[in-house]
Amino acid sequence: EPEPEDEVIPVELGGVTRFVRRSQIRYVEAEGDYVRLYTDDGAQHLIRATLNVLEERWSAAGFVRTHRSLLVRLDRVDEIIRSPDGHTTLRVGADELAVSRRHYREVRDRLASR
Repeated sequence: EPEPEDEVIPVELGGVTRFVRRSQIRYVEAEGDYVRLYTDDGAQHLIRATLNVLEERWSAAGFVRTHRSLLVRLDRVDEIIRSPDGHTTLRVGADELAVSRRHYREVRDRLASR
């Protein structure tokens, strides 16, 4: 099925508003009442939002919750790494992102069917 229309997220910093496309975002990390967007060009943007809202809104666009504080775009995942002690991480470019036990099965299933 086609990806929902790309969303544009206004990001304000010091009185300047930039516009970031959802399709440019690799992953999102929760920071209190804010989330930090990590984009393909290596930039980071802080916006006032919650992961729960973004997870609901962006699930159809290929984002999956991997941890209570992380939302990852599946097509940016390069590797899934299972350590001998059972911990799982995803490699997204140079970043290694945690996958909690609670979210592992959904992450694995959605990666397998992408």
